[in-house]
Amino acid sequence: MTTLWIIESQYLKSADDIAKVTPAHREWLDQHYKSGVFITSGRKVDNTGGVLVAKADSITQLLEIFDGDPFVKNGCAEYKYTAFNPVKRGKVLELEGVALVE
Repeated sequence: MTTLWIIESQYLKSADDIAKVTPAHREWLDQHYKSGVFITSGRKVDNTGGVLVAKADSITQLLEIFDGDPFVKNGCAEYKYTAFNPVKRGKVLELEGVALVE
């Protein structure tokens, strides 16, 4: 069974502090896009944090990954993790074992 995660961040520091760490944070994101764990991400419209969708087997796996996040290391953000098992998908997303609705 596929487990996806909605990961929501809340910024803990000023916009200036966030901006200084953002380049390193984006490099860290790229590593995990390349590994296949991260699916999509972006900043919230209200600029209070971000949202990320990931595919991971466990919270333990995610916590190990997020321990390396420059936002975490620099006290810039905290994260909330919500797991779900998808049962339907659109054709833009390939997920083995999840029903395609066309």
